[in-house]
Amino acid sequence: MEEIVNDYLGNSKSTILSSLLYDDKTLEQLSGIMGVNKNAVKEHISFLESHNLVSSYFVRAKTGRPKKFYKLTEKGMQIFPKQYINFSSMLLKEIEREFGTVKLNGILMKIAEDMVKEVSSDNMSLLSLNREEKLEKISEYVNILNRLGYYAKMEVDDDTVKIIRHNCIFYELAKTNKDMVCGSLEKSMLADTLNDRFKLIENFPDGDNKCVVEITLS
Repeated sequence: MEEIVNDYLGNSKSTILSSLLYDDKTLEQLSGIMGVNKNAVKEHISFLESHNLVSSYFVRAKTGRPKKFYKLTEKGMQIFPKQYINFSSMLLKEIEREFGTVKLNGILMKIAEDMVKEVSSDNMSLLSLNREEKLEKISEYVNILNRLGYYAKMEVDDDTVKIIRHNCIFYELAKTNKDMVCGSLEKSMLADTLNDRFKLIENFPDGDNKCVVEITLS
């Protein structure tokens, strides 16, 4: 993760963010840590502020002018490694051990439903729709996926539709929990509306570079 941050922001900006992770600092303090003049630090700070990674505030001093301090924003904090994946994986396994696979899948599908509801006010029911209406609904579903960050698209071949996702927002979690995670989104949104006429034919945990769901319309 640190290598990725360095490659993207450069060593100087990465050093500033790492320093602010421990506590807020003034321009003078950052200059001392980095061993460069304040003008050079200020250029890096301006970049970080413009990308909402760092913000500033003033503290009134007993004497003299107020001091300006810099701190990490919430977005800046998110750059640093977190243990969410390990925790989530252990949590899934513990829920499955305690309540069973069926209950766990139900929980995951409910979470998927809630995620979709946050970005869509419409339901995905495809029952009683004609072919063109079904395609329109599936297209809306793909748009929902993209709003969630999946980089998805759809391909149509006669009565077969493929939903292709080039990103998975649960990628790391899915790698070690494929049976629990993969397909939960489709099962929650499409199973009732397509009478299970869909299948997962490619997915990231199997080494594929995309996730593909195949749907039969008729």
